[in-house]
Amino acid sequence: MRKSMFMGLLAALTAVSIVSCDGKKDKENNNEGQGASMSVNANGLAVAKDDKTAIEGLPYSGNAIKEEVVLDYGNRTIRTTPDTSLSFKDKVKDKKKLFIVMSKKDYYLYVYEPQGKDTTLIARYDCAFSLKKGQKEKEGDMRTPHCTIDNPFHVQQIVSASNWEHDFGDGRGKIKSYGDYFLRLKTPGHSGIGIHGSTNNRESVPGRASEGCIRLKDEDIKDLSENYATEGMKVVIKAENVDDYPFEIHAMKRQKIERKRHFDATKTLTNEQIATATAKTGRVKTSDKTEVKEDKKPVSKEELRIGGGKIPNEKGVHIGGGKLTAPEKK
Repeated sequence: MRKSMFMGLLAALTAVSIVSCDGKKDKENNNEGQGASMSVNANGLAVAKDDKTAIEGLPYSGNAIKEEVVLDYGNRTIRTTPDTSLSFKDKVKDKKKLFIVMSKKDYYLYVYEPQGKDTTLIARYDCAFSLKKGQKEKEGDMRTPHCTIDNPFHVQQIVSASNWEHDFGDGRGKIKSYGDYFLRLKTPGHSGIGIHGSTNNRESVPGRASEGCIRLKDEDIKDLSENYATEGMKVVIKAENVDDYPFEIHAMKRQKIERKRHFDATKTLTNEQIATATAKTGRVKTSDKTEVKEDKKPVSKEELRIGGGKIPNEKGVHIGGGKLTAPEKK
């Protein structure tokens, strides 16, 4: 019953088209990540096939906001401009109706609630995705799976992860890596995918650094888990070529929500460009085992957060390629 209501609501919300900013007729391109009535135009905007009502898309961010390739302990990662987290607890009317939408293009996780004929933005967090872009096909391919709006993922389990540790193979040994919570997602065809914190990986958010999971800042996974998340909650992860849905545009305009990142999908880095671009120096391990940031000034372990890492399955065992290691509990 809950699933049918959710799908009916999303169908109604997406029954609005979007026109390109230059007023030209949209050309259908790729409908990956959209509902059956949706396609994506040349500008990466969602377009409804049957409805002629239009909502102008939100403007793209300027050239100062961009993806940058950064070497973290020798691994190529992506970093981009951080934004302010938003959390409107007072706007929630029915927690059971909340759902999540993630943008792999813009590095945001949004929480929404349908309220009457509108959809209200309840929360927004920066997030980090997998090292590589594209749809996940197999274990260990370093990609985050995405889904369509008419066939969403959902939260399968919410578990404490405050004591979970992992050895990233970068010389730091076993360290806490997941924040206070792990929201295990049901992603058909793939296991071990979840939303978690970024303990000792904070500077990877927002960006790309994981093997498939979604990272939030530690305070944000705590806020999401304790105030909004429920088991069975619907989760939509949009492909990199999918822009804001019409109901998202309407909500942001109505609530006057500003954001720093809104990328033109045609101008974001490809996997090939990420592999060949000149990379900035991120965190490194010096010969005396002093951890340093980009300015080469030593900092404490509490200040350092880096990218990478494997994710635990239902038994608490790390999967996603390489040696299986069970996290130690304290």
